[in-house]
Amino acid sequence: MQIVIDTTQSTFEEAMAVVRAAYGVRGVQQTPGVIVQGEPTLAVWSHHGGWFIQHWNTEMLHRWVELLRNTEQLATAWRICNTPGVWVTSPQLAEFVVPTDPQGRGVVRARAAVQVMANLGRREIGSPGGMPFDKQDRGRSAYKAAKPVADIVLEQIRRSVLYERLLQEYPAVGRQVEAGEE
Repeated sequence: MQIVIDTTQSTFEEAMAVVRAAYGVRGVQQTPGVIVQGEPTLAVWSHHGGWFIQHWNTEMLHRWVELLRNTEQLATAWRICNTPGVWVTSPQLAEFVVPTDPQGRGVVRARAAVQVMANLGRREIGSPGGMPFDKQDRGRSAYKAAKPVADIVLEQIRRSVLYERLLQEYPAVGRQVEAGEE
């Protein structure tokens, strides 16, 4: 299991609550008001929000990718996961997801895709954070995938019934696959 803690957004107590939950330490008082969801021993990644800790396991990640119903959502997830550990901003998502947007609405469409992806995770999986990525809201929104999450999500996208269509509609994905950059 890998734990990712953003020290710019989490307090020491919040970070320690994640570590304690990940190691299954009992008898240690949890941070008041923090809801822990999922089984920490099966977690691939743990998402720590201000009021929740969500442990994501492989099954949840598979299910989340299956919920992505169009190539725009798959391309958005692909772009975030293609560079694990690196923040991907909304403008970068827009450039990848809507590369030829004559009306200049790429950022709006990318944000809409992210919002739908998060809503699917909240509604269908029960994850308060919605997506298996870290999110940064200060300034421009940005998203970051942990390496284990990225590996599982990319593999599941390759198994998607929409994968061939994704390669056709998003040549950048095809080039990355051919170059072995995924």
